[in-house]
This record gives sequence, C-alpha cells and structure tokens, in this order.
Amino acid sequence: MTLRRHRHALVAAAAVLHAGGVAAAALTGVSSMMALSTLLVAVAAWAYGPAGGLAAILYAHPVSALVMTTAGTAEGPAAHPAVILLPVVVTELLVTAAMSALRRLEFRQAAAEADLRTRNAELSAALAEVKELRGMLPICAWCKSIRDVDGMWDRLEDYLARHSCATLTHGVCPGCLGRMEAELAAAGRAG
Repeated sequence: MTLRRHRHALVAAAAVLHAGGVAAAALTGVSSMMALSTLLVAVAAWAYGPAGGLAAILYAHPVSALVMTTAGTAEGPAAHPAVILLPVVVTELLVTAAMSALRRLEFRQAAAEADLRTRNAELSAALAEVKELRGMLPICAWCKSIRDVDGMWDRLEDYLARHSCATLTHGVCPGCLGRMEAELAAAGRAG
C-alpha cells in the first residue's frame, strides 16, 4: 500500500487540519493556522503537482486573511494580514516548487524501477536459456575429438551440440580451401 494511492485522503486530512487552525485562529485571535496552511500546500503539491499547490495557496490565504482581519484581541489584530501572509505565501510557493520536483522524481524513479524489472525479467529468461561449457576440455590434437567424463571420444560437433545450445553448420575456411584445391589439382595431374 503506497501513500500515492491515498493522496486524496491525505489532502483531505491536511485541509481538515487547516480548517482546525482557522477555527483556532478565529476563536483565539492567534494566527496559528499559518503552519497548517504550509502543510496543506505541501501535501497538495506532492499529491497533484504545482497546480495542486497553487490551488491550496489560493484556497488557504483568502480564508486566512478574512479570519485575521475579523478576529483579534480587544486591541484589534496585531498586524495587517498582508504582513503575515506575504512571507508565508512566498514560503509556500517555494514548498510547492520543491514538492512538485519531488513528485517528478518519484514518477521518474517509478518508471526506472519498472524498466529495471523488465530488464531483469529479460535477463533471467536469457540466463535460463544459456548452457555454458566450463573447465578444461580434453581434445585430440589430430582429429579434434573431445573426451567426455565417461572417457568416450566424440566428434567436436556432436559434443558441442549435446553440451550447448549452439547449432553448428559446416563450411570450409580459406586455408583449407587452398589446400583442397591444391590436392585436387595434384590428383588431377596424377590421374
């Protein structure tokens, strides 16, 4: 279970926390909801990208400004809402950019992990098909037959076909072709 699947619930929980901060500010006159608006913006930016962060800012701060202008102590509000809200909005814009970058990195990482899983599956399938010859093979210096573990001598082609996935075809190398032509020419002259 990943957090990404529950992003709507996380944003709703952050909005509820912000609403609680707004209610506390309205009742006490202390603008404590500023930290909760930053949390709301961070969660929205993480869940929905930069548009979500900006939407959270546009939602949170008119409400905050309204509460800050109407709530206060007997002497009135401590400062103009813009004095308090401007640094918070700037901070939240930076948080939105950072959380959006984190979100992009998460998507890139997920894509890279999916690619890695695909490549691992391909490599596992390829490895399952590999038959590998290892160790020293006793081979006849004259006829090139190979001695197996039972002491039997097999033609090179038969041994490779039985102990690997290779398919062998036959041809004649240029050196042997020259020797064969010379032998045929000599046999033609002798006959």
